Amino acid sequence: MRTFCFVAADLVIGIPLGLGIALLLDKERKLRGVIFAVILFPYVLAPIVNSLIWKLIYEPNYGLLNGLLFQLGIIDKYIPWLSRPMLAIGMLIVANLWQGTPFAIVLFLAGIKSIPREEYEAASMDGASAIASFRFITLPHLLPIVYMNIVMKTILTFKLFDLVYALTGGGPGGSTTVVGILIYQESFEEMKFGTASAISYILLLLVLGLVFFYSRVFREEA
Repeated sequence: MRTFCFVAADLVIGIPLGLGIALLLDKERKLRGVIFAVILFPYVLAPIVNSLIWKLIYEPNYGLLNGLLFQLGIIDKYIPWLSRPMLAIGMLIVANLWQGTPFAIVLFLAGIKSIPREEYEAASMDGASAIASFRFITLPHLLPIVYMNIVMKTILTFKLFDLVYALTGGGPGGSTTVVGILIYQESFEEMKFGTASAISYILLLLVLGLVFFYSRVFREEA
């Protein structure tokens, strides 16, 4: 269930966020290169480096997040972000979105650049609004990119391990134990390699089933 929370957040928040940022970058002219480099920065870093950065940000005694919120007067005492079950899941989801959204931005930006500008010009001459142009021109052209994002994010998020292992190790009290952590615990801590293998095969079948479902939905949409 906890793994599904990460996958759902990546699909429901990460993909629309990536599309929105890609649309803004497509309009930006002056600082596009700088903004794109900053946005792409989390994606080019090694996952464990991203995890350690967020561990420093969430550190309860001298972390950046607590210090910033305290200075702004939003909180009156430091919060142990990774020591409370529900709060820890939310913080991990934020860190995962920061790490994974640039992938969606790059794909969407490439897709937007491939759309013929003549279609927008024709729509503008016909009096179509920006919303109508997005709905009837941009979105249909980007459907293959949306499908690719959904498939890739589902696969990558289901095998999430580095971030959770570095920040919480599955705690507190097992509240952030995703499938990747469970497989690791069963195999290398409990030495139950048969159980770990069974979980891995079930995960594979589940992801294959979801990918098949996505392909059927997008085939009908197309």
